[in-house]
Amino acid sequence: MTAQIPYQHSSGYISHFHNNELDAGSGRDYNVTIKYIDDKEEKEESQATNSSHNSSLHIPILLCLVISLGGFIFGWDIGTIGGMTNMVSFQEKFGTTDITNHDETILISTKQLTDLQIGLIISIFNISCGVGALTLSKIGDWVGRKAGIWFALVVYCIGLTIQILSCGKWYFLTLGRAVTGIGVGISTVLVPMFLSENSPLKIRGSMVSMYQLIVTLGILMGNILNFICERCYKDPTQNLAWKLPLFLGYIWAIVIGMSLVYVPESAQYLAKIKNDVPSAKRSFARMNGIPITDSTVIEFIDDLMENNYNKEESGNESKNKTLIKRKAFEFMMGKPKLWLRLVIGMLIMAFQQLSGINYFFYYGTSVFKGVGIKDPYITSIILSSVNFLSTILGIYYVEKWGRKTCLLYGSTNLLFYMMTYATVGTFGRETDFSNIVLIIVTCCFIFWFAITLGPVTFVLVSELFPLRTRAISMAICTFVNWMFNFLISFLTPMIVSKIDFKLGYIFAACLLALIIFSWILVPETRKKNEQEINKIFEPE
Repeated sequence: MTAQIPYQHSSGYISHFHNNELDAGSGRDYNVTIKYIDDKEEKEESQATNSSHNSSLHIPILLCLVISLGGFIFGWDIGTIGGMTNMVSFQEKFGTTDITNHDETILISTKQLTDLQIGLIISIFNISCGVGALTLSKIGDWVGRKAGIWFALVVYCIGLTIQILSCGKWYFLTLGRAVTGIGVGISTVLVPMFLSENSPLKIRGSMVSMYQLIVTLGILMGNILNFICERCYKDPTQNLAWKLPLFLGYIWAIVIGMSLVYVPESAQYLAKIKNDVPSAKRSFARMNGIPITDSTVIEFIDDLMENNYNKEESGNESKNKTLIKRKAFEFMMGKPKLWLRLVIGMLIMAFQQLSGINYFFYYGTSVFKGVGIKDPYITSIILSSVNFLSTILGIYYVEKWGRKTCLLYGSTNLLFYMMTYATVGTFGRETDFSNIVLIIVTCCFIFWFAITLGPVTFVLVSELFPLRTRAISMAICTFVNWMFNFLISFLTPMIVSKIDFKLGYIFAACLLALIIFSWILVPETRKKNEQEINKIFEPE
């Protein structure tokens, strides 16, 4: 019900009135339409709503940063393992093949791992990450997102322990890396999911992008530590050179685990899976920097519970075996078009790897050697620094441009630089000028990947699915990412030995396919909640 009443402009509030007449006072009168406030509780709620617009997001952003720290262990392993396997002390400890090196007049006997053994030590991590993501990430639905990440950190630490106590046996070290990979794989599903569910809607993309930023920070810090250890511990019997990165892994896990204590559980998980509405309200309010009485909190919870109620009503129509089986495969058979969303998510993850980013990190070393930078540790630091600094910009652009635009704009630029890289490398790599061009193109490619395809992949996939299938759907998509990561890392050296820089043309074709795919099938999910995204896929 509404009424026309005079408004006291100079005082800044609605004056006391009787029979729609102003009491004595000065100022100009304006007619405005307001709602009658029936009781004190509604009035306080209205005031809380108005004040919420000026609320600070500093605390929610800090809490999202804490969640994103879960990606550090992923980057740390990527940044350290390559340098570790190249260290003399590591080869001496785990090597199975005796070799003899001549250093002027000094004869040094040492051991070395075969290429196959090094390949297994490194690649087993990717495989086990995929297995962990696919099989154990569902724990996030059973015990919660926070407890699931804690579980992943425990598994990660168990893997570190096996590696440290491997007693010089390379197969025990490989086993330890497999266990570590399972823990990291779980975290690669739960951390982006937890971020997506806990982030304020208007900055959700930027918050989920922080996961990729922390991953790149872990890679950079790991590369720097390898450089320091390689310089400080040259003695082949000094095992601290390769053990120090593993010991520091414990510290990172403890810091991440303790920091998560201060982060509230996901409001969506609390409301829709645990049916704990009061806790869900508190969580949502805290993660959005608003009072618990704010109308936004009520609307959010109402939308969640209404969606959950409708789902339960439709699920009670029949309890026959067909329905039970259908529910088990709801992530593929459910509505609206969950199968299509799953296909989109899987292809996005696959295309991220097929863009050729790991090809640049692998083959970039030889390019830098062409201009006199022969130390692979320095090369790794240069490339990972470009990756990290560019990802900082990615946090901004993934929200400014939106998800679909990021994919289109990013893949178009990546296509240009990949074609340039392959062409210059194939037809003119013997000159100093061409080597300089290749270095510039390499850094430009990494820059565009870091501000677009790198962060937006996990952001988009974390937003595609409804809560009821989000865990299993993201697990499948992340598994696809890990498997393509493994295939690219495993096959690239062999393919490069056959066709050299022409491999870039294959990646360019994949990027062209990504542009077409993004234009036709990928929806825009920026600043949309679950209900709005569902409507995109509902049949007309």
